[in-house]
This record gives sequence, C-alpha cells and structure tokens, in this order.
Amino acid sequence: MEKKYVIFLNGEYKYSQEFMDKLVSENAVCFCADGGANFAFKYGKMPEVIIGDLDSVEKNVLEYYKSKNILIKKFPKDKDFTDFELILEEIRKIKKDNNYLQQVFVVGGLGKRIDMTLSNLFIMEKYKNLVFLQENEEIFYAEKSFVLKNKKECEFSIIPISEKVEKLTLKGFKFETDKIDVKRESSRLVSNVILENEASVEFENGKLIIILKNNNKNLLY
Repeated sequence: MEKKYVIFLNGEYKYSQEFMDKLVSENAVCFCADGGANFAFKYGKMPEVIIGDLDSVEKNVLEYYKSKNILIKKFPKDKDFTDFELILEEIRKIKKDNNYLQQVFVVGGLGKRIDMTLSNLFIMEKYKNLVFLQENEEIFYAEKSFVLKNKKECEFSIIPISEKVEKLTLKGFKFETDKIDVKRESSRLVSNVILENEASVEFENGKLIIILKNNNKNLLY
C-alpha cells in the first residue's frame, strides 16, 4: 500500500476525530511543524518527526513524543525558512527517488495568522503536490489542465495567482467557459458548481489555486 504523507501545522483545527482517523490511516506518515505536534497529540496521532524551533509545542507533548523515540529536529528561531518549508524539504529528501509528485496532505495550514496562511498557500507554487484540507474543503495548485472526477455538486473556485489565465475552458460546471482569458484581479472564477461526475479545466497558460467545497461535509480526499 502506497504511503500517505500528512503534515500537521499550527493553524486552526476544526476537524472531527472521524475525519482525522480516516486521513491518518495505517499507511500515513505524519510530520509536525512545531505547534502542529500539539494537535497530532490531541487526535492521538504519532508523527514520524517534529521539526521547528519548538517555541509553540507544549512541554508535556514534547516529552511524550520524546518518550516514544520520535525524531525531533530543533532549529534556531531566527532562520531563513518557516517550519513548514523545513518539513517540505525533509519530505523531498525522503521521496526524491519515490514519486515526489505524490500528494502531501496538510492540516492546520490555515487561520490564526493571515501572514502564515498566505505564505502557506503561495508555497504551493514551489511544492506543487500539496493539498490543504479542511473538514469540507480541499485546496490545491494547478498550472496545467486537469480533470475532476466524482466531485459532483461540490462548489468550485479558481484563484489565479499569475497575471492572467489564458484560453480557459470549463466543462461540466454550472458556469462553463470557452477559451476565455481571465485576469488575476477578476472575481469571475469564484463560486462555481460542478454538475457532472467528470468536469474538465483546460487552459493554455496560468497558475491557479483551486478550492473545492462540499457542503454535505463528505470527506473529499
């Protein structure tokens, strides 16, 4: 069974235990960025490694994971990268010969601090395999055409992060398009709905953040 990589960050956590148990199944390998370890502990999950300056992780949590011989890598507080990016580089080393483009799921990546939230989202342009999860949302990056399967009735939004998206065609959506150009400052691509079991997003050039939302709160991944 292929391993599933899950990263716990120190943002907002509004996840049920059921959601977390399904995400962090037997084949999951977990990584915690500093205070993300507090939430892994809360949900009863055992990380592979805890990385960061360790200024946010609770003392009892750190001692517990030390007692379980969990690898802990401490970095100086004044460093050039966030704890999140340090973890991503750790995963890159592990997966360099083993399908690095496999999805990596991120929980606790949003909320609390807007600077960290924006930084976390824009880092997808560098680490293109990330998927940020909320209980009823998933967020991912795209710079080439793709097809969504079995996402019928999900809300769908595109946030362009390049200057514009060129020749965008949407099929299988409530609001379809045919080879249109959309500038970054336009809100035209927000709040669409998927109507078919297979929906396609085709474009010639552009960098996109995709947000899928399921109001029935069915697990998306």
